[in-house]
Amino acid sequence: MAQKLILPINKTRITAGYKNANYRKEFGYNHYGVDYTDQQKSDKTVWGSGDGVITHVGWSNSCGNVICAVYKNCQLTNGQVKDLTIRYYHLEKIYVKAGDKITKDTRLGLYGNTGASTGDHLHLEIDTDTKYPNYTPQIGKNSGVLKSGTDSTINPTLALYVKATAPDYQSVKNSGYDTVASSDLQFKNY
Repeated sequence: MAQKLILPINKTRITAGYKNANYRKEFGYNHYGVDYTDQQKSDKTVWGSGDGVITHVGWSNSCGNVICAVYKNCQLTNGQVKDLTIRYYHLEKIYVKAGDKITKDTRLGLYGNTGASTGDHLHLEIDTDTKYPNYTPQIGKNSGVLKSGTDSTINPTLALYVKATAPDYQSVKNSGYDTVASSDLQFKNY
């Protein structure tokens, strides 16, 4: 049976969108994920998005503390079912290790400001490549736990749902930055 993945932060605020053109202009490179904080900036907890397995945990000079997880049988919002990799960057703390089985109720860590980061946030990438979960197009050369890879990422709005009901009570809010497009906010309800 297919699973629906949910947001890793319950009260999500989006600060930079997926492959946003303004982001590229400002920082000089593509943004293959989405940057999240919590709306009140008071709960930095990063949760699992569904039933998965942690494949990699470690340090990257550019992405800081990193977690890679593989989630099987994921129901996309377009009706397709795929296995997915989610990569979590810039974590302040990590509570899991490689090999751990996780659920949406697993605390993965706390988002932070590690690596090449301009402030506390979670950079999240969703990738269709589950054979090499620690390969990312976000970096130009190998960096610690992460390896330079080709782009097989997808927009998180295609893979993540908002679970507005108990006990998660999720919601999404725009930061108002020009690095966020309206398409970055179009999550479907769980």
